[in-house]
Amino acid sequence: MAGAHDVSAYSNFVALLAVASIAVPLLQRLGISPVLGYLLAGIALGPFGLGALVPQFPALDWVTVTNPDNLIAAGELGVTFLLFIIGLELSPQRLWTLRRLVFGLGTLQVVISAIALAGIALLLGQSAEAATVIGLSLALSSTAIVIELLSSQNRMAASTGRASFAILLMQDLAVIPLLILVPLLSSGGGASLGSGLVMAFGQALVAIGLIVAVGYVVLRPLFRLVASSGSQDLFIAAVLLVAVGSGIVTAA
Repeated sequence: MAGAHDVSAYSNFVALLAVASIAVPLLQRLGISPVLGYLLAGIALGPFGLGALVPQFPALDWVTVTNPDNLIAAGELGVTFLLFIIGLELSPQRLWTLRRLVFGLGTLQVVISAIALAGIALLLGQSAEAATVIGLSLALSSTAIVIELLSSQNRMAASTGRASFAILLMQDLAVIPLLILVPLLSSGGGASLGSGLVMAFGQALVAIGLIVAVGYVVLRPLFRLVASSGSQDLFIAAVLLVAVGSGIVTAA
């Protein structure tokens, strides 16, 4: 006999699907951007919005998000696929073409924004380490939000779209040293900071080199074999395998 299932565990996913299929299209009719619609719906239906009323009105549990932790896996998977799509759009040739925008304008934006925000944090009484992390974190934008806005306005191919994409790409790359810096700054050691950075960047380079090597040696023959089958479903499954598998290997 099959065991009983707690269907309430799926209520957060029901709320997420409801927002995607009902709330956002309605907000679009009012001229509100889909991204802004998601944010407004998330605020309204989140644990600090209508979700806070679930103890008084239990029926709201089916249309609100009371436990955001239940959606973390879906959110991380979405980010993985977003970065995978960006990777498909960004060939080495295109990166070389955009090198001045990515490493010039993008670096300038991150550095100037981080310094300005870190200075404000210092004036508000934060320590130098905390101000550095705050400045670097707030200097970054959401690639998902900006790319969606540019795509919806058909501006990706325009000069502003290319410049915005280049800056976003540099911000995505800046996340790597930021993630390295946070634990090193928390240790408070100046000497360990330099050695830790060298070791971390060395590990990152080795990992990237292995991924590129595997891509040439394994993935190209794999996709040729999959493509020869003529099955679109099999091809999608292979893409999912590569996207999720690369994320797991990189995390490890």
